[in-house]
Amino acid sequence: MKKINFKIFTPNGVFHESKPDSVLIKTKLGYRVAQYGITPFVGVIDPSILQIFNEKEKLEFEIKSGIVFANKFEILIFTEDKLGSA
Repeated sequence: MKKINFKIFTPNGVFHESKPDSVLIKTKLGYRVAQYGITPFVGVIDPSILQIFNEKEKLEFEIKSGIVFANKFEILIFTEDKLGSA
């Protein structure tokens, strides 16, 4: 499986950067799974647990608000939250 570029931006700069297999994010329109080659989308993030999946691990961050932009090659999240592990 090809990896997708993933970054979370906060007012302090890049909070997290990786190349996961997929990312699960809750938007105002429901949950979206973003992975390499997806149809591009933009969404407003709903309060939820952001899940980042790699081959052998899963990272989770609590996120309260923000914007997600995803295309075939990258996922960008912009938030003003102070993120921490869930």
